[in-house]
This record gives sequence, structure tokens and C-alpha cells, in this order.
Amino acid sequence: MDASALDARSPALRAARAAVAQARTATIVSHYRQIAGQLPMLLHRHGLGQLLAYLKAQGDDRDRSPNTVLARQLDGWLLDTMGVSAKDALSALAKRDSGFYREAAEQARLFLVALRTLLEHKP
Repeated sequence: MDASALDARSPALRAARAAVAQARTATIVSHYRQIAGQLPMLLHRHGLGQLLAYLKAQGDDRDRSPNTVLARQLDGWLLDTMGVSAKDALSALAKRDSGFYREAAEQARLFLVALRTLLEHKP
């Protein structure tokens, strides 16, 4: 998927643009780009719960860690898009049914693909 294939009005694309802008001030962009580029594959291979747990474990709550920044951005996107109030997306997933999980995984995929596409086309 390239940037022209994304709908410019897509909420996922707007959120991805905001995430990239925030990442430029919060973390080292080259590491952020590298990690973000791998996330759609990790989501597909391991699932949303494992991806969220991985990001949190790797980031270890260090504010400038690209993993922490991405975990917070993905959490924010999922909680907002799914319309739930929870400490984080992982705890929201644990308390809901499989239909909710599938919808959250699809929303995560949309966000992560948009993010990867933007990062591939920006220096």
C-alpha cells in the first residue's frame, strides 16, 4: 500500500500523521521508523494482545523509548476508536469478547499500515 492508496480523509491516516509529528519531538525518529515498520507484520503474526505486551515490555516505560511512544500512540488510537474507557488497550481487550478483539485488531492494522506508509514516504 502506498500513500496515494490511503484515503486522505481516513481517521487512521490522520491519527498516523499526528503520531509521526509527535514522535519527531518525543523519540529518535530512525529507531521509531524501524520499529513502526515491523509492527503490521508483528500484529499479523502474533496478534494484538501479544503486540501490545511486547511494546510495553520493550519500552519499559522509558518516555523517549520508541516502543513506549508507539505503545502509547496505539493505546490512544484503540481506546478512542473503540470508544472505551480503560487504563490501556490491553486491559480493555482482556475484559471484552472476541468480536471486540477482532474489531480492535482491524483498527490497529489500519493505524499501523497508515503509520508505516507515512514513514516510508517521509525522510
